[in-house]
Amino acid sequence: MTITTQKEKFAHFMQEAETLFAKHYEEVAERTDVIKLDPDWDQYLTLEKANMLELHTLRDDGKIIGYSIWFLLYHIHCKQSFTAMSDVLYIDPQYRKGMTGIKFLKWTTEEIKKRNPQRITFHVKPHVDYGRILERLGAHFFEKTYTIVLE
Repeated sequence: MTITTQKEKFAHFMQEAETLFAKHYEEVAERTDVIKLDPDWDQYLTLEKANMLELHTLRDDGKIIGYSIWFLLYHIHCKQSFTAMSDVLYIDPQYRKGMTGIKFLKWTTEEIKKRNPQRITFHVKPHVDYGRILERLGAHFFEKTYTIVLE
């Protein structure tokens, strides 16, 4: 077992990671009976081409077992604030024991810092809450989000 972390291009990822992406969606998504997984792959590719997206992967002997996708932009509310926003972060559950997940989270955070954002944001689901790990990495709780799903 050789675990590696790396930055990758999105086109290769979207072909390889569809199954893992679906597994992630089933674990964390809200109202999957109403809101179906249907990623806008073209939009991801457009953002990457504009240098507004960065993809980090976690692999075991070359097989993808996790990913972290970042959006990078000047915040619409604070146009001078270059912001790195975590879009999705996922590690296959069988790799969450031990330090693999923590090491990947630390690595992806340090890697995105190289883009020199003023602020880095994460969103954390209450039923998959890794906020304590984020706090150990220097993050603080900032905001709650509520949703209303209409049928």
